[in-house]
Amino acid sequence: MVLIYSKDVDDFVNQVIDCLEVDFIRINEKEVTSIEEMDFSNDSNSYLVKNSYLSNINLENITSAWFNGGCILSDGGDYENKCYEILNDTFFLQKTIKKIGKRKVDIEFNRLDVMLEAKQQGFKIPHTLITGNKTKLKDFFDLYESKNGIIAKRILDSYLYEDDEYLYNFNLTFPITPTVLNEVPNEFAISLFQERIIADFEIRVIYVDGVFYSACIYNFDNTVIDYRTKLRNKENLRIIPFQLPAEIENKLDKIFKRFNMNYGSADLMYSKEDYYFLEINPTGQISFINNACNFYIENLLATKIKNEQ
Repeated sequence: MVLIYSKDVDDFVNQVIDCLEVDFIRINEKEVTSIEEMDFSNDSNSYLVKNSYLSNINLENITSAWFNGGCILSDGGDYENKCYEILNDTFFLQKTIKKIGKRKVDIEFNRLDVMLEAKQQGFKIPHTLITGNKTKLKDFFDLYESKNGIIAKRILDSYLYEDDEYLYNFNLTFPITPTVLNEVPNEFAISLFQERIIADFEIRVIYVDGVFYSACIYNFDNTVIDYRTKLRNKENLRIIPFQLPAEIENKLDKIFKRFNMNYGSADLMYSKEDYYFLEINPTGQISFINNACNFYIENLLATKIKNEQ
């Protein structure tokens, strides 16, 4: 039996499931899953769970697992959710099964870790400043104002922040303009800023257990900072398969292995005959690349997890 952890809305997960042809259980990040029993004895172990469509599923019988985001959610409050998280994580740590991807608690890196490792491997990275000081930000802004300007990115993979009044979404990259700069207080929450690179094209790289699938993304509108804002209608975008040079794949392979990752995606930029490394996403958006390029990555992934390779 295959266990799949997933985000609630992900058509790529559905594509993989269509190729499995074996028993599976899917745990979505917002679907209540009840732990009915965890019984550990000298003779046999059982870990029984149920959700809205399955009951008395013994996770002791799973032979492989694919972690593509998501988490186990109880129908109780924060305390019970934390109990579920600890119990579930402990269970998976001791299971010697094939695991594709990483549980959220096992993700051992942040954006800065990955950028520094990419630099160590010989990639170019955009000039980056991390600060919470307006004077230092203004100096950085002035350095690139006459060029292509600067942008802001989130530091953590979590892209939502909530205070007493608002829920903020930091998912997208955005430009720092004179208007934004004027409104910034003298001291603000630590933030990440980069020089803006005008790319000939961007590259999304999908990595599955040592196998690479790459696509270049042509954005024909240079006023757009983050091409993801155009994914719904593909306006001014062209996505086609792309073969990375072997030396670039080797560098990426070392980065993924450095962080013990066998599944995820990487974002690169190609500008003026140089490859710039941007980031790694452990559960990166895959379906829009997979569908546009007819990669059929779901077949490879399904084969790996159902055959426990």
